[in-house]
Amino acid sequence: MVIEEQVKLAIQGDEKAFEYLMDINKEGFYRTAYAYVKNEADALDILQETVYKAYMSIGKLKEPKYFKTWITRILINNAKDFMKKKNKVLSIMDNLSDTSSYYESCGIDEKLDILSSIEKLEHKQKNVIVLKYFQNLTITEISEVLDCPTGTVKTHLNKALSRLRISMGKESI
Repeated sequence: MVIEEQVKLAIQGDEKAFEYLMDINKEGFYRTAYAYVKNEADALDILQETVYKAYMSIGKLKEPKYFKTWITRILINNAKDFMKKKNKVLSIMDNLSDTSSYYESCGIDEKLDILSSIEKLEHKQKNVIVLKYFQNLTITEISEVLDCPTGTVKTHLNKALSRLRISMGKESI
């Protein structure tokens, strides 16, 4: 697999390989950070901090196949730390950016409905939704990132989707 080869090279100190890995994953990482902070500038700051931390500690990664899981965990921890430091409680309508490719196909009302409904979910359910639909991770990858069994991830996902269907109406999801 090409990705695993690039990860192995990055672990050995190849800067071009690390740059390639960041380039192919940057949109998903940005969407994930944005889902947490709801602000373009803050999401970019979190992404920058994540890239820095990953670059500095990539040599500690033991299994190249877990690269995306490993860096996603760094990203989530950075987002949580950022939220704690800023002690912000962001409303869903603040700083909505139309530049995110994830939302380009939706109208503004639908964007607000989706984000508002996700924001109302319990923390564990919100994490699963963000990782599944903003980061496109599999159930197994999500369980590794969140360090919980796959059955628990499936339960959180099903509960979250049920609550989203109720809050948004069945036709939306």
